[in-house]
Amino acid sequence: MNNLTSRQRKLVYASCIVVLLIPIVYLGAPTSEDVLPGTKTAVSGGMLAQMRVEHDLGESTLGEIDPSSAAMNLVLLGLRGPAAGILHLQAIEYQEKKNWGKLKTTVDSIIRLQPHYVEIWKFQGWNLAFNVSREWDKVADRFYWVKEGIKFLQLGTNRNQTTTILFHNVGDFIGRKFGNSDEKKFFRKFFINDPNDELFPEPSSDPELNPQAKDNYLVAKDWFDISNDKDANGYPVKGMTHVFFRQAPSRALFDHVSAKQNDYSADMKELSENKDRRGLSENDRHAQEDEDRRVWEEQNRSGWDDAYAEWTDVYGNDIFLGLNEVKYKLNCSTEELNALAKENGVTLATQRKVWEQNVKMVNYRFWQNLADCERDPIAVSAHRAIADGKVAYSRGEISDSEDKQGNLQPSIAEMRFADGMSKMAEVLETYPQLIQHEAYIDEIMLAVYYWQTVQQYNNRQPPADFPLKELVMYHAGRQPDIEREFMIENRTSF
Repeated sequence: MNNLTSRQRKLVYASCIVVLLIPIVYLGAPTSEDVLPGTKTAVSGGMLAQMRVEHDLGESTLGEIDPSSAAMNLVLLGLRGPAAGILHLQAIEYQEKKNWGKLKTTVDSIIRLQPHYVEIWKFQGWNLAFNVSREWDKVADRFYWVKEGIKFLQLGTNRNQTTTILFHNVGDFIGRKFGNSDEKKFFRKFFINDPNDELFPEPSSDPELNPQAKDNYLVAKDWFDISNDKDANGYPVKGMTHVFFRQAPSRALFDHVSAKQNDYSADMKELSENKDRRGLSENDRHAQEDEDRRVWEEQNRSGWDDAYAEWTDVYGNDIFLGLNEVKYKLNCSTEELNALAKENGVTLATQRKVWEQNVKMVNYRFWQNLADCERDPIAVSAHRAIADGKVAYSRGEISDSEDKQGNLQPSIAEMRFADGMSKMAEVLETYPQLIQHEAYIDEIMLAVYYWQTVQQYNNRQPPADFPLKELVMYHAGRQPDIEREFMIENRTSF
């Protein structure tokens, strides 16, 4: 090389560059789509680019492309990781200083740097919805930041269409945060009728979050359905057992019907206070209330029918892979166990063992029994009686009164609660497998607390014995939580 002239060396270098460009172009040329008449779309381009498309690893196949994100990556020339790390530290600092505006801007910058790093979307979505929202006093402000966290996750699903768990997380946040938090009494209403008068002067839901103004659990089910479809069609979920993951839509229906059941007392009170009913006679008003109860009972039973069908016919008939890749389904008869054993090439004993292990693992029979119980008229009647007691309590119908013979009669609220407690005892006698159901225990203990409060208001000591006393005494450690729930239910503002 030293014997070559300067001109000759330049020609050699240029030739080497051209030779090296050939494999680079061959391997890394960007893809293009060619559509010919009567044919499918053909993808052409470099080998690596085509492989990215084939395996859904390319930028355009992962989700929506943010031009500003691509520009930042180009400017930083491979320093995205350190830059994102610095921004994470800044975000934590802004959160500690309660500088919410800069926190949101910093989080937006992080996702432009790393739009396909799923953990960022999961963490910051959870952080905004669960941590930042708790820093505010007004429930409407908390609701706003919960929405911001969920919208952040929704944006993550747009940028990461192949990441199934993000779709599941959106449904989980919408169901859990709006339906289980201390503010759920208000959040569930706000989800259908947003309190932000500036953005929504007319009563409506946030169109980004709830375009059809549905119950939060039904919107959660929609997201769970999407995630299940993706899981079944080429984008399997990672980091979560399939048999647990796939139950989410069914459980969302369970939560929806249970929540509507718990909303009964508030709904009945609102209907009774309707201005169109104020002019009705007492008999007409009672007749209208009886009709409201009948409609509610029909809707409640129908809701549990749907939940039962979703659990047994949809989730229960889904095919899963158990130990040693043995296929099984949860809702399985003896004949179906035999057929699956033959298909899997295993003994019936092995098939049954795999099936029973997973049935127990997801508590399949418990939830099946619960939905079956809730469809029973006695269970519907028990829930309604307790809820009617809460309606009477909210109306102030808690004073004892004398009948025509001058005998002192218990208040309407007390009689409703006593009736509900007796019927719940009958429910648990009929369905003893549900005696440790958390929701039933809380409902019974809360009804007893209302019942005792009404009696104390009338300067009477509650009887020493009452229905389900043993269950209440066994769970006496829950009493502080029950008293707290009593306060929340009777709070008119937050």
